[in-house]
Amino acid sequence: MHPSQRIEAADGLAFEVSTDGVGRVAWREPDWLGPIALRVRCGERVSEPERAAPRCFEGADELGAFEGVELAWAASPLPLRTSVRAYRERPVLVFRLEAAAELAGFATGVFDEPAVSWPWLRPDRRAAGGLPAGARAFAHQYTEFAMPTQSDASLAGFFLLPVRPAVVAPLWLLAPDGRALLLAPLDGFHEQVIAVPRARGAAEAGIRCGWHGDLDAVPAGFATELAAWAGDGPRACLEAWAGFLRARHRTQRPGRYADALGSKLSYWTDNGAAYWYRSDAGRGVEGTLIAAADSLRAQRIPFGAFQLDSWFYPHEKLRGFDLDDAYVVPPTGLLTWDARPDILPGGIRALRRALGDPPLVTHCRHLSSASPYLERHDAWCDGDRAHPKDAALYERLLDQAAGWGVETFEHDWLVECFLGVRGLREAPGRARAWQEGLDRAAAERGMTLQWCMASPADLFQTVTLRSVTSVRTSGDYRYLIGPGSLWAWFLYGNALARALGLHPFKDVFLSRRDGSGLDGDPHAEVEALLAALSAGPVGIGDRIGRSDRELVLRCCREDGVLVKPDAPLAALERCFHGHAVLEPNPLIGATHSLHPAGCWHYLASLNVWRERQPLRFRLALADLAALAPRGAVVAFDWRSGRSEIVEPEGGFELELAPLAWDFRVLCPLLPAGIAVLGDPTRYATAGDRRLAAVRSTPDGVAFDVLGAAGERVRIAGWARRRPARAERWDPRGAARLELAWSAALERWDGEVELGACGWARVAIGAA
Repeated sequence: MHPSQRIEAADGLAFEVSTDGVGRVAWREPDWLGPIALRVRCGERVSEPERAAPRCFEGADELGAFEGVELAWAASPLPLRTSVRAYRERPVLVFRLEAAAELAGFATGVFDEPAVSWPWLRPDRRAAGGLPAGARAFAHQYTEFAMPTQSDASLAGFFLLPVRPAVVAPLWLLAPDGRALLLAPLDGFHEQVIAVPRARGAAEAGIRCGWHGDLDAVPAGFATELAAWAGDGPRACLEAWAGFLRARHRTQRPGRYADALGSKLSYWTDNGAAYWYRSDAGRGVEGTLIAAADSLRAQRIPFGAFQLDSWFYPHEKLRGFDLDDAYVVPPTGLLTWDARPDILPGGIRALRRALGDPPLVTHCRHLSSASPYLERHDAWCDGDRAHPKDAALYERLLDQAAGWGVETFEHDWLVECFLGVRGLREAPGRARAWQEGLDRAAAERGMTLQWCMASPADLFQTVTLRSVTSVRTSGDYRYLIGPGSLWAWFLYGNALARALGLHPFKDVFLSRRDGSGLDGDPHAEVEALLAALSAGPVGIGDRIGRSDRELVLRCCREDGVLVKPDAPLAALERCFHGHAVLEPNPLIGATHSLHPAGCWHYLASLNVWRERQPLRFRLALADLAALAPRGAVVAFDWRSGRSEIVEPEGGFELELAPLAWDFRVLCPLLPAGIAVLGDPTRYATAGDRRLAAVRSTPDGVAFDVLGAAGERVRIAGWARRRPARAERWDPRGAARLELAWSAALERWDGEVELGACGWARVAIGAA
């Protein structure tokens, strides 16, 4: 028997080793994770070494002052050091796993079967403790686009894609009272895993946090750290953890408008678009794309960047054009990154000129082991896959891209790069070096990056990158699963991206609402809404002549500049306590625009429940958690045009049919008794590229209206009585602004015509 040891973090979060040697995590109750142990697998033998006497220590680091306990192990098959630190000013425990000597040849050969697990958690051992009563789990699986999933208290009931490892990150444990405990890595993002039981009846295997099973050689002193972060809500924990990572690495994120892809509407030819491996009869690929660009101009639909997908370069196994097997996406690797002569005989530069010289976004994927590049560039090979050992090949590809007029390099299939080539996984630091090398090479050439099919580890690693301006956060548009599942994937994924400071891309969509198949999408309005409120790129992929100009312009101005909120639309805290697809819970996303006069909130509610039944629920302003309004707001129902005053303790009673949606904008009620709804023809009605510096005045409100030169901009607001005055001013001088008034709606509307400068100042006085 050893004496018990207890170390305590802020808010009562604690780690305790009892007299019988059992480790536990407590937080306002005795146990959250069940017995905690070290697990070592060597070959077919799995051992749980016994603990020796723990040693206490204390100190301080980037997280603050801590007290810790080091745990020694008797007869461990591998020389390892483990410890736990508890932080006095943060509710955080950090589990550290370190190699006490150089290790080699210890891989299990199975990614989701760690050779070394610390901590090994078994919360389903009810006789020995476990999760709080009624608790459940939420997580992102180690898949492309970090698919969101959930489980019950057994932690063995996760819905998992069978083609991907039974690994999740991060992992939330959620109590019914709203408390959340987040398990997430602090470093070694590609080396650490949280492996969960794949079968529902395998709960006894527990949660194995440790080094993935393909890691086969580490130097002495190699260590990884996993945080257990406590807080009042899953999003609060997520943002605290990600905020620390960004501060630790001094992460510098490009702004929302850092490149053409993020600043203006774009046109896409990827999976889901009309011209992904397709062309119009008689036009050929080049002629089809030129006609598509000309058609957008003829419809006065402004676009910036033009995306070229994987169809333009040769793969080991080519996919044919104009086939009926739209769901077939051959995963074979890239041979060379050159225009296929059979479809683009003039090459990319000639195509760009014919398109009108737009900035290009070009797709790239994992490398084939049959690629001729391997004759000049050293690479790890694994079956039909390969991956370069240094950044030299990427540097040459980016040089080539610069000559084509590429502004954004889209790296797709990231999860396949890592999981497809064992050499990239066998030693620590290789994946990080790959991504940092590419990031550095892009920055040196003035290019930006888009991450696509990224795993959670790829998303975490962006804290050390500088050139990634957007990331995909959901599966391909209209691919394999229904729209509701993709909308949920997007809003849950956006919460992770938002915490990391990333700008998500919803993927391409078709804008025509009265069509189907390649001619349009009955759900185009929702697709456009989610895209516009993502704060990331907005891309359409319509057939020639099938774009809906009215709908597209709800996302952008007449000059194509996107009208965005300040942050990505993301699922609220309440959505994590019951997956909106798997349970009868609404999917509610929120974002905002900040102005000197206050915060404009955008709330999108959707019914994505897979049972296809109506949902009735209450959406309370308090559901916005830390961002909830502290004063009365004017709630603008974007779809009906009606508004109402809602107090901070209030909310809405909603009923949604399957795949139906509701959209509200919460506008500050200003001291003069007036509210600015913004531009009601846009989704982000108060987005800062449409309205700037909304501010209270002694008798009303003032703001700047932005847009294209000569654009006519509609503005609207709320008041009990008709405003007493309205004036517009620009460098041409001041003039009275005529406002229409609806007593029934308590609403004023006006139209501001912008001059050559593209802006005007508006002042409105309340009655």
